[in-house]
Amino acid sequence: MDNGSPPLRSVASELALLLLRELEPRVADDPELLVSTEAVLSFAAIRHDDPAQWEHWRTILEKYEKSNLIEYMLHQPVRAEDPEWESKADRLIRLAVGTGLELFHDPDQQGWASIRVDGHWENHPVRSRALQLFLLRLYYCDTGESPGTQAIRAAMELFEARALFDGEECPVHLRVAEHGGRLYLDLCDRAWRAVEIDDEGWRVVDRPPAKFRRTRGSQPLPEPEHGGSLDELRPFFNVDHHGWILIRAFLVTALRPGFPLPILVAKGEQGAGKSTACRVISSLIDPRTSALRGIPREVRDLTAAARNSWLVCFDNLSRLPEDLADAACRLATGGGFGGRQLYSDHDEAIFDATRPLVFNAIPELGTARPDFLDRALIVEFMALPHELRRDEAHYWSEFSERQPRILGALLDAAVAGIRNLPQVRLERPPRLADFALWVSACEETLGMSRGEFRETYERNRTDVQNLTLEVSPLYAPLRLLAETVFRGTIAELLAQLNELVGEDVRRSSGWPKTPSALGNVLRRMMAYLRSAGIELEFSRQHGGKRTVSIKSPLTS
Repeated sequence: MDNGSPPLRSVASELALLLLRELEPRVADDPELLVSTEAVLSFAAIRHDDPAQWEHWRTILEKYEKSNLIEYMLHQPVRAEDPEWESKADRLIRLAVGTGLELFHDPDQQGWASIRVDGHWENHPVRSRALQLFLLRLYYCDTGESPGTQAIRAAMELFEARALFDGEECPVHLRVAEHGGRLYLDLCDRAWRAVEIDDEGWRVVDRPPAKFRRTRGSQPLPEPEHGGSLDELRPFFNVDHHGWILIRAFLVTALRPGFPLPILVAKGEQGAGKSTACRVISSLIDPRTSALRGIPREVRDLTAAARNSWLVCFDNLSRLPEDLADAACRLATGGGFGGRQLYSDHDEAIFDATRPLVFNAIPELGTARPDFLDRALIVEFMALPHELRRDEAHYWSEFSERQPRILGALLDAAVAGIRNLPQVRLERPPRLADFALWVSACEETLGMSRGEFRETYERNRTDVQNLTLEVSPLYAPLRLLAETVFRGTIAELLAQLNELVGEDVRRSSGWPKTPSALGNVLRRMMAYLRSAGIELEFSRQHGGKRTVSIKSPLTS
């Protein structure tokens, strides 16, 4: 008779509950405790004796994605006396290992598997849908049956443990890689082939030693051909000679990962072919569906794009927020982005990578952060006369026909870069010195004369500096103050600057409203102001008072 009293439990159930109560506070820090021998035996004891407690623990198991594995363990049949009997999970594991399955982990401690599919090798995360379907197909081809979810889950758990604790650590690359002194370009074709590049030449290999991954939207590159020339690419860019040099420099740099990269910025009037040119650049290095993206709503969207693309293109930006400009700088020259890992209260997901970036049509480009512009290759697209316009079908048909030879010519330039780089030396290396060294090593094969790239790059930096100063509302009043020499606090400087401009300037969004905002702007502009003959120096007096001095060389 039910009188509302708690259910009667066996001694084993009572002991199991005692152990689980001690375990529960520790699960958040270490979910693997849920699959320990003691925990599994405890779950088996309470499963029938105390349904309410079992439902409580099933909720916890589902939260930490251990429910299917525990259910499988509790339902696993007792082995028969036949020594050849094996469970579905054991059979599945044996079949997978028999294919030559290779397990490893990346530097972020994620388990990966290299699997042989229809005569070629592919790399997939152990916990991916692709590996799950591979195991399902493998078992069905052998038995004509499905192994069931529990067997697949048990096999994947084992493979992840083997990958993390027994497998080698290998970086997993997206589209391009450097391995053993060679460069690799993933063709992203069905056979998972790649181009291997060294100082002796380039060749297509069936199984590159560098591990590549594929993301949704990745499109294949054509198999490159020898004997091409980058001159075949020239008609697809409506730019002057200097712009053509910068585009070639950006393309060959996008083949070499692991170093700070420039940001390519396309500017020009509407209808100059900027968006189409950006699609051409993407198609040559990292073709994708929907290659051009709109402005990210937040930095997390930018990192998501970088996780899934090697070359990231943003088109028709209506604005360039400061947080996006700052994130783009970190992404171009290398920097980490962190955030809480999904389904975890403690783990942080770190994304640390370098990406070549393309920005098209940034409004008020000169007002962008100086550190963003300092990394920028600004290419001006000229107005396109109506008689030179072509329909899309003819344009892309011609490009596709030339693309294998153009890609081969770009690979030839990378071969020359690897061969020449040890001998290249630059006097007074500029910002992004690795980029300048690499392009200088490639420039003659890129169709440039010796030193032509460095000259064009310095001109680009000068143009960026002039553009920044021309659009800055601070430049003119700072020049006036430098002629008479100013020395005082930031607050006193802001007060004097306010007196030198009109109310409309003071109300504009580009004018600093507080001393701290002014100090931040001046620090970012210091290098450009110095080049223009305005010297700024920040100092701290006795007592901690911060001051700034402004002067020109003529008044020193």
